[in-house]
Amino acid sequence: MEFTAKKNNNASCDLTISFNASEVEVAYKKAYENASSKVKIPGFRPGKAPLNMLEKVLGDSVIDDAANIMLNNAMADLFDKLEHKPIRIPQFQVESFDRKTGAKAKTTYDTKPEITLPKLKKIKIQPKEIKIQDSDLQKELEGMQKNMARNSLKEDGDSVEATDLLEMNYKFKEEGKEYPEASQTGKYQMGAPQNPPGFDSELLGLKANEEKEFNFRYPDSFPQSPESAGKVFTYNIKVTALYKVTYPEINDDFASEVDGSANLQELKDKTKKQLADIFENALKKKAIDEAYAEIIKESKFVIPESLVKEETDGVFQNFMQEFGLPATSIAEYAKKLGKEEAEVRESFAKAAEKRIQTYLLKHKIGEEHKIAISDEEMEAGYEKEAATQGIPAESLKKEVQKQRAETFYRDKFLFDKIDEFVYSEVEKKSPKSVSTEEAEKLLSGKE
Repeated sequence: MEFTAKKNNNASCDLTISFNASEVEVAYKKAYENASSKVKIPGFRPGKAPLNMLEKVLGDSVIDDAANIMLNNAMADLFDKLEHKPIRIPQFQVESFDRKTGAKAKTTYDTKPEITLPKLKKIKIQPKEIKIQDSDLQKELEGMQKNMARNSLKEDGDSVEATDLLEMNYKFKEEGKEYPEASQTGKYQMGAPQNPPGFDSELLGLKANEEKEFNFRYPDSFPQSPESAGKVFTYNIKVTALYKVTYPEINDDFASEVDGSANLQELKDKTKKQLADIFENALKKKAIDEAYAEIIKESKFVIPESLVKEETDGVFQNFMQEFGLPATSIAEYAKKLGKEEAEVRESFAKAAEKRIQTYLLKHKIGEEHKIAISDEEMEAGYEKEAATQGIPAESLKKEVQKQRAETFYRDKFLFDKIDEFVYSEVEKKSPKSVSTEEAEKLLSGKE
């Protein structure tokens, strides 16, 4: 057997293998042996007929099996000799296969992706630091206050006031349509920020068991229910119960009831720290993502097209599962959207390519800078992950072993360590101070 391998510039390799006649003959004999148990020859039990008799009966009918045997054995022998190794089993094109003259087969197979990194210290990012204001603290305290609301049933004859909680039966229909047969039941908090502007005023003054029908036009812009924006609906509402909602005063007693704080100032200090920690961690992750985005821009990637295609299909299926959509192909999904398959595939391919690039980037950084995870760091990683999930570390490790997910978690903890290394290496401009409102926009991608 002889071979030639030529590396291409697109993460692929051209491979040609030549075989002599004796190697072809060996492959034929192995194919006859494989077929012996399936061939019925008079006077012999299956698998017991002489090889020369099998050869007479089967002739060249086993040529495909013989070619596969020869090529599989060849790749097993060649794998360690190939400088650029295949990332999946190559599919060969057999150009000739003759018992007298030998055989020749060719393939172009995908090799490992290639990446060239820039100097990390040349990458520049501007971290953001959170500025917690008094108004942010007040908003958090008011949220706690609402969670501790007390509802007291109002007496018969009392009417709806601006901060009451209502239980009601109701029906509604769009203008020009009929009411549904069955009414619905629900609760409605007067004065809630998500309520449609002007809707509360229709309910003010109603009494328990009192019924009212009215028309209501939604504002032209109503993000809470975009499908209702600008439309007129007719409502039929019957109040079945009224509750007066009272909130505890935000003071030292309130702080003690929330979490046992000694006084209100202690609760504020703890709340401020918790809020700052949440935003600082999220903003740091955002900064690390920005660092990787800059590193990707300055890196050179050579990725096999087949790898991008596989990942594109994976990204698409994850998208369908995330939104609870029925499993289908990209082609069928594009058809339902009324778009070309190429256009839809391209949108998912961009996300797939970025995912591959980030994965390769982290591995390459870890490799070049000799970053690894020790057994102690694995244990610490499990402890941290278990705390996040609210379960004992031992329970998490047992589940990981059961699911055979050790590699996933080792990569996760390794990537966390690489993230910290990248953040420490890149050049960071003076941090920009941002409010919680600005931070929320940054983190949601709206800015």
